[in-house]
Amino acid sequence: MLITPTELLNIIKLKKEINFSEYPNLKNVLYDVLFSKMPVLINVIRKGDFVYRTVPIYRNDITLGRKKYLSYRPIEYDYPYFNRCSEPEQRHFYCSTTRHLSIGECSYFISESDDQNKVFTKNSERLEVGMWEVTKDIYVIDMRFGNFTHEGTESHQIELKEKYNQFAKEQFIKDFFDYINELFELPIKKESHLQYWLTACYSNYLFDDQFEKQPNWGNIDDIEDKSHIYMDGILYHSVKGIQTTPPIGGYNLALKTELIDNNSLKLIRSGIFETNQIGEKEFVLDNLIKINRNISGDSWYYEDPTEKDLS
Repeated sequence: MLITPTELLNIIKLKKEINFSEYPNLKNVLYDVLFSKMPVLINVIRKGDFVYRTVPIYRNDITLGRKKYLSYRPIEYDYPYFNRCSEPEQRHFYCSTTRHLSIGECSYFISESDDQNKVFTKNSERLEVGMWEVTKDIYVIDMRFGNFTHEGTESHQIELKEKYNQFAKEQFIKDFFDYINELFELPIKKESHLQYWLTACYSNYLFDDQFEKQPNWGNIDDIEDKSHIYMDGILYHSVKGIQTTPPIGGYNLALKTELIDNNSLKLIRSGIFETNQIGEKEFVLDNLIKINRNISGDSWYYEDPTEKDLS
């Protein structure tokens, strides 16, 4: 007896975590029964735009060997965990559309600040931020609208969701999209990484296929001659835990590593930022202490900043 998309969705909602041995079979069933029925909406990150990637700094030496950390994960580093858009050991380039969101995504203080009983073990941290220029238009799956919205973005999120509902003709489509967005918004740590199994599974489906353009969506009017588009990445909402004053705007991206390898994204600048705790739950995220303005070849040199912004 064949399972319906609604029945399958009800089953996977009960599986917040899975045994890894279950994953290959579940993946095949989901691809066939559910994912293939979902409308896919496409947007463009334009040539000339910028994206930002932030990584923590755990050592004192910041003069050598840092460039690879601002790219996608080096192959020599094992990563046996699910991530939002990646299966264990799979590599994607994770970044954000704004520097502040990129810092917030990576900050120890932000990630732990929702725990009311948390006692911070340090009062500052250093983070390295890379500024990447988009050198050609890249096409992304638009997943930017979920149930959680940052202050000031509510009307935009409502508008996006209303547009999506034009394509969601059946209830299971709306239910799945609401559910998958909830999972994208979860602030999950490595010890509970299996809770990302479904977002990773759906992301792999999106990365592996090509999709028809949907009319009246996004900013792709200039590619009307293309009936199907291969995807470069996924554009999605940040986690609920990132609450700051003023609120952080922007969205996150998971992109194919080929965009780095073929220079569709080019690292043009980097900076060392220090996050400082100034109150019990109050932090300064954007204190630039070192800057590298001249990234070319193997050159990697930080100096004291004379400007206070990477953008």
